[in-house]
Amino acid sequence: MEGSDAGSGAEGDVGGFKELSADLRPDVRDLALALRRLMGATGKSLRQFAAYHHYGPSAVSRYLSGERVPDKRFLDDLMKSACKVNGREVSAELQGDLYRLHRDALLATRPARYREQMASDRLEDAVLRKEAAELELRELRGAVTGQRRRLLALEARLHEVDSAGRRERSRPRGDLERHGAREEELRQESARLRDEVARLEEALREAERERDAALTHCEELEAELAAAQDAAEREELERQAAEERLRAAKAAEAAGHRLDDLERVRREAERVRFEAARDAAARIEEARAEAEKLVDEAAAKASRIRPPVLRRSAAARQLSEAARQMAEEFTEYGRSLVVPEGPAPEGLAPRPLALHGQDDIGQAAEAVEAVRREAVRAAARQFALRHATVQLTRRTLGVVQRQLALISELEERETDQDRLASLFGLDHLAVRVRRLAESALALNGVETYHRWAHPIPLVNVLRAAAYEVEDHRRVELGGVPPLDVIEPVVSDLVHLLAELLENATSFSSPVTRVALSGQQLPDGRVLLEIRDRGIGLSPLDVEDINHRLAEPPEADLTAPRHMGLILVGRLARRHGIRVQVRPSDSYGTTALVMVPARAVERGHRAASGRVAEDVG
Repeated sequence: MEGSDAGSGAEGDVGGFKELSADLRPDVRDLALALRRLMGATGKSLRQFAAYHHYGPSAVSRYLSGERVPDKRFLDDLMKSACKVNGREVSAELQGDLYRLHRDALLATRPARYREQMASDRLEDAVLRKEAAELELRELRGAVTGQRRRLLALEARLHEVDSAGRRERSRPRGDLERHGAREEELRQESARLRDEVARLEEALREAERERDAALTHCEELEAELAAAQDAAEREELERQAAEERLRAAKAAEAAGHRLDDLERVRREAERVRFEAARDAAARIEEARAEAEKLVDEAAAKASRIRPPVLRRSAAARQLSEAARQMAEEFTEYGRSLVVPEGPAPEGLAPRPLALHGQDDIGQAAEAVEAVRREAVRAAARQFALRHATVQLTRRTLGVVQRQLALISELEERETDQDRLASLFGLDHLAVRVRRLAESALALNGVETYHRWAHPIPLVNVLRAAAYEVEDHRRVELGGVPPLDVIEPVVSDLVHLLAELLENATSFSSPVTRVALSGQQLPDGRVLLEIRDRGIGLSPLDVEDINHRLAEPPEADLTAPRHMGLILVGRLARRHGIRVQVRPSDSYGTTALVMVPARAVERGHRAASGRVAEDVG
């Protein structure tokens, strides 16, 4: 230990640790190398040292890798552990070098911590000087007290000698001279003791002044240390806040990318689905037209031939009937492919035509059969694509659900208001991603609602719907009857209202509010009202929208422009909910949602102030 050098040597001299990052500052690198050498001298592994001195293994690893500059206590524990193993003290030179490296690393990375450490060191020196002054003060007081006792004893002895001399003046001259010499010796000793007591008292007063000055200096340094600690704590909080903001920004960026990817997948799936539906419908129509044309041609030819060959007309009629039957089967087959769940319904595919031959009737049947096979393949490809889209969306939805659970866990543990606000923003973004995934499933005919263990208060359902909207702060909740929504309706009602609120906030001025309220009618139904202050709709637009809401199409080539309306219509149809829009009395648009009486019941649960306790 005496000959060790804390600041010299190549990195390769320190074994058993990962290579230091090339991005480390030189001062931090020198400190990390010195700590690694000192850790090697302790004879303990990283985990053994951490457990023995009550550190976290990850914290010790960060100190030895230069990721974090440790406190001075960590250096002291390292040196004590090394001394205990080697059986000798750390040299003052090594100790000074190690402290110097620590101060340089602090100054280079965290100036506030450096100032705190310097203030702490000065306070430590001042406390040592104060304790030394108090020790010297105690010694001087003891010396003064002892000398005063000796002086008092000597003065008492001198008084006795003087009294005895006055009483014995008749004694021989020699005795009187010896007695006088003894008295003079005692007087000289007394004068010397008085001088010593005076000197000690002056030294005592000087020690008291030094002690008082040390106390004052300690108080000043304590105030300086407190200010430095406050500054270091603020710097640490700011650094942690910056790290949290960076992590939240990265998470938000990842969620945004996920949202964009999901939106692209959904748009592509919808485009392919509608193109496949359009191609299938066109092929069916072409097959029907071709079959009718061939039948007409066959009938025309049959009308011109002799009676012995009139039996061909029967084949033509059979072909025509088979073509019509195939068209009906295609319609039923198309309906069976709407919901891409489970295996494709192969048994419902249009059956092949049982007509063969080399004449024109047989050729027409073969042409119709070729069209049938191609249409079935196109429909099967469409089904497979929609099935893959549903599976991908479900996996995305599962990831989002796990992300929401993790965010909720972080929100429960977080106490910093800024970081908590960032987590709330991330939670809101993830909720919107979840709604988009559920919309994609609902448009493909897949039910996504959750199973709840109990009915949910209507007010919490409305709050959850508002929270899923991008500009949710503009939604203003009005009066709500004290009712509960039954379990199977909750998720779809939240989704339906969120789509209507999204539409209302998107097509109205960002400085206006969107009102959401509800009331129970005498027959038990609940009327929910969403009112915005947008530019409004024309009568033709209102009629078209209400028609799409009442009768949402299964496949519509214009659906990309009306997906929200189709989604709302399908969600409403599941539970017998009626949705209509109408112009507001002044300006803007009002959406009316009529919830049937069977979907609600008298509220028995207190409405929660936090939506996440009941919904979402």
